[in-house]
Amino acid sequence: MYDESIILAERGTEMRLKRLIIIGFGVCCLAGCAKSAETQEQQLALRSQGMQQALEGNYEEAVRSYDQALELAGMHAGALELDIAAYKASALYHGGELQKAIDTCTAILDLKESPEIYMTRGLLYREAENLTSAREDFAAAIEQTSKKDTLMLGRLAYYMEDYTNAKKYLEGAVDEGNSEAVYWEAELYWQMGNTDYAMTLYQSYLQGESPVHQEAYVKVASWQIDQEDYDGALSTLEAGISKGEGAVLQELLGREIAVYEQKGDFETARLKMESYLERYPEDEKAQREYIFLKTR
Repeated sequence: MYDESIILAERGTEMRLKRLIIIGFGVCCLAGCAKSAETQEQQLALRSQGMQQALEGNYEEAVRSYDQALELAGMHAGALELDIAAYKASALYHGGELQKAIDTCTAILDLKESPEIYMTRGLLYREAENLTSAREDFAAAIEQTSKKDTLMLGRLAYYMEDYTNAKKYLEGAVDEGNSEAVYWEAELYWQMGNTDYAMTLYQSYLQGESPVHQEAYVKVASWQIDQEDYDGALSTLEAGISKGEGAVLQELLGREIAVYEQKGDFETARLKMESYLERYPEDEKAQREYIFLKTR
């Protein structure tokens, strides 16, 4: 199922018939004839294709894949269609279409209320600097979230800057063995200004099994660079690069080059930059830095 954190590192990530047609969901109503197994397989394949395209930064192509998957639904709009629509909202956001991403979330919510989508739209409203609507959505998400879901409640309290309750819920989630809660605890302490403890939590999170919030590698490496722990930063960056995708991978690779420069290893920095520019030839700042590296 879609997770809001895919949109924003989060991501994570529903309106009436007339609005659905206007924004191009390709979905007509909640009820309708059942789909064939073949149609569902095609939708799942298109969803996977869109996810891969989004990870590669091809957001327009990803939106087209999601739209094709939604068009296959015909008169049916079930859980899979809502899931695909949420991924579409994520791709729209990352592609710079903030208002369209908000409209897509609104369309999903009009079909089916969901605390995850309320939270996602709240984050999008916050990005659009519509703080009143953001808080309304976070409050709506809290109302619909089970009291047992301490991680979700902790995240929502954090977004609403209710740090006392955020700390209580996230600590509860950690005590329950939820490894992702460690990441959000780190975010909380980072926001509260307790950087050293936040770093301890980020590092603990990254040492866990299959960390999904890759931006944690960026924060830890940046802190290590500030401490002039360049070897530690390189170790962190290399670990992140081995798992990195999309925009986070690009940032990790760029920081790796910067660390080699700070260490005075301009030959390695130059070689790394050549590899970087093969992957990201449109980065004009990197192109200028490469000219400098060639003179060292």
